[in-house]
Amino acid sequence: MTVTLQDVSMITTLLIEGKPLCMSTDSEGWRQQMVALIGMSPPQPEVEDGGKKDRVPAGAPFTWSAVNFAHCPEDANDEVIQTYARVYMWYVISRTIFADGTRKNAPWMWLKALTVFDNKFSWASAALAYFCMMLAQVHKGRWSWERLCVGRPKAAKWNTWDDHGNHVRLPTWAYKWDVVSEVASKVNLLYKQYTNEMDSLTAEQVNIS
Repeated sequence: MTVTLQDVSMITTLLIEGKPLCMSTDSEGWRQQMVALIGMSPPQPEVEDGGKKDRVPAGAPFTWSAVNFAHCPEDANDEVIQTYARVYMWYVISRTIFADGTRKNAPWMWLKALTVFDNKFSWASAALAYFCMMLAQVHKGRWSWERLCVGRPKAAKWNTWDDHGNHVRLPTWAYKWDVVSEVASKVNLLYKQYTNEMDSLTAEQVNIS
């Protein structure tokens, strides 16, 4: 059985349709903002004398959320209940539809998006956009190049494939995009061109196979 967006909506009460979820993902001062929103934040990592401080992602480990927000107090007021509900939804969506590469951390930006419950955001659109972004990162843009005619570079050439004497050893699907021509132009102009072409894209121009 596949979990659908309707299932997620029923569990978290998040809307599937609504306004675009657009916000700044800047993580500067995220600990202070998290304290203001849910009352606490993960502790700073300890650094030994002379040691180098490790880069910590903006967010909280799932274990930290489970330890501190697993059980809402029975005598909690409405504000405390909303805090626990907010952390629960943050935990759920960060482990499912918005999972990141660490597989153990809930990114801060999704808690930030839950600051106001009745924002009426379209979480289905956000999930689709995030899914496409993750695919693009994994495939280095090749997933989009294969299916969309927008922002696609030209394949410069095909290198001779060496199967090392094994006829079963065939190139992967991404091999066709192994060598591409670079586009040299101003970033602002390319961005406008890309967004204009994306806005005018039709269903017939998308390869979903």
